[in-house]
Amino acid sequence: MGVAKQFRVGLIFLCLVTIVYILFEVYEIAELISGFQRVRNYSQPLSCTHLNDVQFQSEKKQQWPSSDENLTVVDRDFFEYLASRLRDTPFPGVINHTRYIVAKTRMKYLLDVKPLRPDFGPVLNDVTSLKYPIQIQRCRDTIVPYGPSLFVAVISAPKYFHKRNIIRQTWKRHLQMQSDLGFMNLAGFGFIVGLTVNDNNEIQKRIEEESATYGDILQIEMIDDYYNLTLKVVGLLNWINDHCSRVDFVLKVDDDVYVNVQNLVAVMKNLNSSEQSMYGSFSKGLPNRGGKWYISYDDWPWSNYPTYFRGAAILMPGITIGHLLAASQTTPYLPFDDTFLTGLCTAKVGIKVRISERFFVGGAAEVPEPCHVYTSITWLTESVAQLNNSHWASEDFYNSVTHCTFEGPNGTNHTVNSKEKFDFPFSIGTEENSTEENL
Repeated sequence: MGVAKQFRVGLIFLCLVTIVYILFEVYEIAELISGFQRVRNYSQPLSCTHLNDVQFQSEKKQQWPSSDENLTVVDRDFFEYLASRLRDTPFPGVINHTRYIVAKTRMKYLLDVKPLRPDFGPVLNDVTSLKYPIQIQRCRDTIVPYGPSLFVAVISAPKYFHKRNIIRQTWKRHLQMQSDLGFMNLAGFGFIVGLTVNDNNEIQKRIEEESATYGDILQIEMIDDYYNLTLKVVGLLNWINDHCSRVDFVLKVDDDVYVNVQNLVAVMKNLNSSEQSMYGSFSKGLPNRGGKWYISYDDWPWSNYPTYFRGAAILMPGITIGHLLAASQTTPYLPFDDTFLTGLCTAKVGIKVRISERFFVGGAAEVPEPCHVYTSITWLTESVAQLNNSHWASEDFYNSVTHCTFEGPNGTNHTVNSKEKFDFPFSIGTEENSTEENL
């Protein structure tokens, strides 16, 4: 081959290499421009939407990645800068909250855990693997002609034996009486406890003896601590989903709450157990930047929580339990169980939040007044003595020993018959833009 021909071949080869290099550089520049278009101009104040554009796919598509390879990588310092711009902005919704926490904590998806609802996104919490050292019987499927079936879950600490005994002697007895009369079906009842702190064998032994005597202790294999309450509630949902899924309603209540069974049964008869709703009293709680319920701006940068209930007493139709469990499987835990369950998880499922100021009431007198008994479904007690007094105040009112007297619109007094039912108004949606229904 001549020198001239070799020169031409070499020149052609060089041109091809140059063209490939130029195409590669054009592709890299295009990708860089695309990334900057999504980031936009970060020198301007950024809203939550800006952060979501950078870190995640479009929320409208709701397509969840199956691995980290599908996520856009953002420099950590730049992400912190973006996150700081969220401070005191309105809460952007549960999906954006999940995406923010996953990005902030570098949380890994549990790809080996089967999702309960694939449309809810990748699994973050293994909610179905919880174990139960002590269990209660599964719910009975007995059908009564005059009322709904109910499972009652009382959230209790392991050492509160006295509270549990008082509840057994007071409002639980009222529940059983209503069930025996056929006004409702008490399908199941359990005190929900965790494991004792520091592996206290003495308390554990007493719990096992208590379970053998009464058969109403459901123990979850997790340390029973205030900041573990979310896991405790999730463990309860998992157990109900496996053993009590056909029940009409589930009442979750704390062991320092008195339940007015007469009003509870009357209200349940007017509720639709096939509706995706939840019933309780609205909490005006805002993110607390100090004290017992402290949460940092890093963990919750927004100025408000979603609408949620005061978690000491809530009523849930049984059909919501499986959906709530699926939501808890795919939503990062918060240390506050009421905000997590009745705020984030209900929003993710699309459950209607129905609010009544009289569902859960605080501030009852040491011996509750007859009108307080008449107009309340549950209320907070500050001592075992007050819980016991609440029982006898209810007994006296419904046996017509005491009477509730209102001042009428014309200034005259009106005495309420204990057989008259109080109409409990429930608001739908948020407190600000809700409509009311008398139930």
